[in-house]
Amino acid sequence: MIVYIESFWGDRLISGKKCSENELREKFKKVITIAEKDNFTELFCRMFKFEEFPMADDIDFDFVIDLDTHLVYTPKY
Repeated sequence: MIVYIESFWGDRLISGKKCSENELREKFKKVITIAEKDNFTELFCRMFKFEEFPMADDIDFDFVIDLDTHLVYTPKY
């Protein structure tokens, strides 16, 4: 599963074990309560065994986490 994290602090791509949108939303809520927006990705990856990889324009992702609006959603292609 690939997740695009959109943030003022920099956009990131992470990959990890597949989960539902609701499960991802719950993971987001757990991390955002203890993380700052500038270290969210690192903490999220550590807690849920996700890996960060370089940004690429040609990758379709399964979900988006928007740290500025606190939304988790499925992108429309």
